[in-house]
Amino acid sequence: MYTQNIKQLELKQVWGTWLTDMGKRIGGWDWWFTGTFRDRPQADIERGWTKPGWKYTSTAWLSFMAELRATRGIGEPLWVAGREYQKERGVPHFHALISGVSHLRRDDAWAWWFKRYGINRIEPYNLELGAGHYLCKYVTKELGDIQFSENIPGNFAG
Repeated sequence: MYTQNIKQLELKQVWGTWLTDMGKRIGGWDWWFTGTFRDRPQADIERGWTKPGWKYTSTAWLSFMAELRATRGIGEPLWVAGREYQKERGVPHFHALISGVSHLRRDDAWAWWFKRYGINRIEPYNLELGAGHYLCKYVTKELGDIQFSENIPGNFAG
């Protein structure tokens, strides 16, 4: 157990350094996003509700990126998103670093997500805390998932 904790800590530090460096190379991370999902109505069962699953949350994330792209007017934002299950509710939720959105209003993006999916937080990224502080604990968790926007440059080696 002790060795496993050390390895997980080392992994978080390596990922954190890598994501922080990536942010610097792409012009900086602008937002730290956390998005959760409310239960959604189930169309085929009267007064029923269903938990959002992996596919639904994937579609939601891509819809959010499409909204930011449309609002930006200059292409897809760069992003790294970690997704994990909320153990208490048994539903996925997202944590993400997003770049290229500094000129957008966070409250508009917040309202868009809230209207469609549920609770979220969008905060300015703080370089002093580093990307490891924000995202890496989710990368190393059980049943976690990490995704990168397709337009992130492929080489971040010096």
